[in-house]
Amino acid sequence: MTMSLVDELIAAGEVRKAELVELAGGLYMPSYVAAILKVPEQLVEQRRKAGELIAVETGQGYRYPACQFTPHGIVTGLPEVLAMMAIRHDWMRLEWLLVPDEALEGLSPLEALKAGRLEDVIDIARDHEEQDPTQVLSTEDTSGDITTLLADDLDDEAPREVEHGPQSLNRPLDDTRKGVLVMKGSGLGPLVSLEEGKALLDEITVDDDSTDWAASELLTADRMVEELSISAATLDLWRDNGTVIAFRKDAHELVYPARQFEHSRPIEGLDRVAGYFPSPEEAWEWLVTPNQYTDSAAPIDRLRSGHIEEVVRAAEGANDYQ
Repeated sequence: MTMSLVDELIAAGEVRKAELVELAGGLYMPSYVAAILKVPEQLVEQRRKAGELIAVETGQGYRYPACQFTPHGIVTGLPEVLAMMAIRHDWMRLEWLLVPDEALEGLSPLEALKAGRLEDVIDIARDHEEQDPTQVLSTEDTSGDITTLLADDLDDEAPREVEHGPQSLNRPLDDTRKGVLVMKGSGLGPLVSLEEGKALLDEITVDDDSTDWAASELLTADRMVEELSISAATLDLWRDNGTVIAFRKDAHELVYPARQFEHSRPIEGLDRVAGYFPSPEEAWEWLVTPNQYTDSAAPIDRLRSGHIEEVVRAAEGANDYQ
């Protein structure tokens, strides 16, 4: 098989993957699946390994096709169907679920499940022959003799992710698109030695000493005491009790995000949230990053407005896997 043919196979496979992801309504991150199922993220991983959920591997790890979920959990009967399937390759399982089947009067297995035809879908899944994922991932007709895809070689491109529910689609799976234009880059550059590589990397590496990530003014202990009009002992006590967050600037100095204080006191609930994170930096970064589970606002702003339990639950859910 020539390299040009391999390139065409891979390109066609990427087109097919993009079609499947679109038809599936996008891909969910594990944390979002955990929220839907109301289980720890670790259990989502266990269910993936057990074959009870469909997950496709992307450049950012495993992602879960949205079509297999409802706002209340997994599509009824899907785990039982997947348990009967001989197909184990992730993309093939997704394609099987979405492709219309004559035995189901033109419905896809997913559509049949939603229509309550669990036994029919189980029968089809049980009878479906196993395929070698290194040989076939069915796709649209292509020019010449390109009629199969090398599925295991097609996992480099990460499909888009979505953080919300499945989207409605107007195009059926078998409405294939002809004449797809595949754009290619110039490929890999010339190989260089390890020493040359390090030198080139040093040329483009820039040290970033900014504190933009903190989304807050960072003050030393002396400045913080002055700003809040409190004693140094009080600030130390808050820090020791975990009531406030402090970062170590160097071996002898700490700095405090000013945003965590209101009316000369720490924002209420901050200590309960910080305890869910392994380091002050991780806790603070989570607190200042808008979060879909805190009304799409930064959790610290929700704390400030009194939504303490909401933020605590979000923090707990964010770290179930750890």
